[in-house]
Amino acid sequence: MRTIAILLLALIPVATGATTMDNILSAPRAYSGQRVELTGRVEHPHAFRLRDGRPYVQFSLCATRCVRAFVLGSPAIAAGQTITVRGVYYDRKNVGGYVVRHGIAVDAGSL
Repeated sequence: MRTIAILLLALIPVATGATTMDNILSAPRAYSGQRVELTGRVEHPHAFRLRDGRPYVQFSLCATRCVRAFVLGSPAIAAGQTITVRGVYYDRKNVGGYVVRHGIAVDAGSL
């Protein structure tokens, strides 16, 4: 019984630990396709249009390291702003004819 309790306690930090950019960038393939929530500073936001005409914004989300992020639509974000995003991390994803490597497909409603 005591061994089981110790094993369960050992698993709790893994199950509840927050994902960080360092975690993701240290093992990008392990996180590919996984839902993540990250907080960081917006850097280099740029608005673009997909080949089908839909708008999207691409930016870097930074703490000690940076992760690329993209979101469909035209959210009001600015360089230097601290935000929390939720979405799916992809080691490689095809978006509207473009390949995004090491990026988070941000849920539009999370901004």
